[in-house]
Amino acid sequence: MLVVLFFTAVVVTAWLLRKSMTKHEAQLNKLKLPYVQFDGDNSADRYVIETEAILSKGYTDYTSKGLPFSMRNPNDVSTPMVILPVKYLDELRWLPERRMSFWRYIDKQSILTQIGGPGINEEVVLAARSGMNRALAYLIEPLNQACLAACAKEVPSCPEWTSILPYPLIIKIFAGMSACAMVGPELGGLDSEWQSLSMRFVEAALSAPGVVRASYPTWLYWLSQYTNKGVKTMFKLQTRASELLTPVLQARIAATEELKSKGRKIKGQRKYEDGVQWLRDAHTSRGKTPTPVQLARDLFVMMTASIHSTSGAGLCMIFDLIEHPEVLPDIQEEITRVQSANPVWTRQALGELRLLDSFMRESARVHALTQYTAVQRIPTESWTFKDGLTIPAGTTLAFPSYHHNFDPEVHSNPEMFDPKRHLRKRQEIQNTHKFHFASAGSDMMNWGSGRHACPGRFFAQESLKLMMIHLLTRYEFRHTDDEKAVPRFISRNLFTVPNPALPILIRERRTTT
Repeated sequence: MLVVLFFTAVVVTAWLLRKSMTKHEAQLNKLKLPYVQFDGDNSADRYVIETEAILSKGYTDYTSKGLPFSMRNPNDVSTPMVILPVKYLDELRWLPERRMSFWRYIDKQSILTQIGGPGINEEVVLAARSGMNRALAYLIEPLNQACLAACAKEVPSCPEWTSILPYPLIIKIFAGMSACAMVGPELGGLDSEWQSLSMRFVEAALSAPGVVRASYPTWLYWLSQYTNKGVKTMFKLQTRASELLTPVLQARIAATEELKSKGRKIKGQRKYEDGVQWLRDAHTSRGKTPTPVQLARDLFVMMTASIHSTSGAGLCMIFDLIEHPEVLPDIQEEITRVQSANPVWTRQALGELRLLDSFMRESARVHALTQYTAVQRIPTESWTFKDGLTIPAGTTLAFPSYHHNFDPEVHSNPEMFDPKRHLRKRQEIQNTHKFHFASAGSDMMNWGSGRHACPGRFFAQESLKLMMIHLLTRYEFRHTDDEKAVPRFISRNLFTVPNPALPILIRERRTTT
């Protein structure tokens, strides 16, 4: 019987593979766009580590000249991926989710919902955009205390140069700040069960999908929630999270009802300003009653996105400071000057750190926030742009953000790391909302654009600044003597990430501020 089942599975998988290849060819014929691929060896394995080379070739030959092209799609090899020049950005970025879907792209990339995990929904976006961003001014001091507590516990005593792995340290710093913002004082303390639980979920959510992709055909992804250890761990953590959240949710409901009974409108800081409150507000505004299980799933989506992406950006910044130490004294002087006038950090005070902000944005330009593409969409039905370009439904669209950031027509001397580049731009214009680290614009598409510009980018901005303030005023950093033997950045498919296994040397500053 097992032999029959195995043979059947092989036949079905082969049939699906052939069907996938046929679909790919059909999509190419419909697109009528140049298809960029490797000369000679064009194997799938080559795309895993050399996708940047294909994007570079396509950018030089097509997108830099205002022309789109297609290429192999690492998230769905059955359909090619279309890379668009920036001239299409304004036409696409405000299209509704039901026409141009960002969530479908995320689902294809992460496959979390296909294995029973959580996914982005309207309530998650609304909680971040309306709840978290509105309350961010009240969160700066609690976030700062969470950062200080994490650093005090995790950074070793280092009066002399000491080797450490910075990535686990940064992960724990942001996990602490994220827990503080997402679940409030009841669950968000240092070394709390929630913090440990959420970090384990993030680890499982990032690793389990890769195992599932390698072990299951697409049509059997759903089975992994019953058979795969990593996926089952996600569900176990979700169950425990919902148990922890039950009394927290009841406290938020009681606080809201108390506010209503007094006839007071929501104005200023409320008793609770955290992810549980914001998500409950988002659900109830849409006529829904959130359960602890749904809250756990939504919070895990928010925390996975914030901890993973912010930690990657933070590690890039540490590497860049080591590479460009000449800017460090000016940044430290700015921090000291602003802090002397603001004993307690606030959003306004953080906003005065303009050189630090410019340095952070330059790091984001050079490393594109760890992704080669941005503003990704999948049309839910065939879409025709104003110039006649037609994209079949289900085709992944993206803009080449990494190579756009190195285009001399967009940024002068793009190969040079210039920490003051964006500070000068801000000084030249009247619009105070442009060229900040968290600014979303056509000059840098890293944060996305339009309707789906990252709603958590302001939280990331303030969290990164708080971390940088603490580390740069207390410690010195440099590479180890043998660091050249280990790559500093790793490319895989559409991502370029700082090497989490690369050690650095750290030492307490001789003169602290």
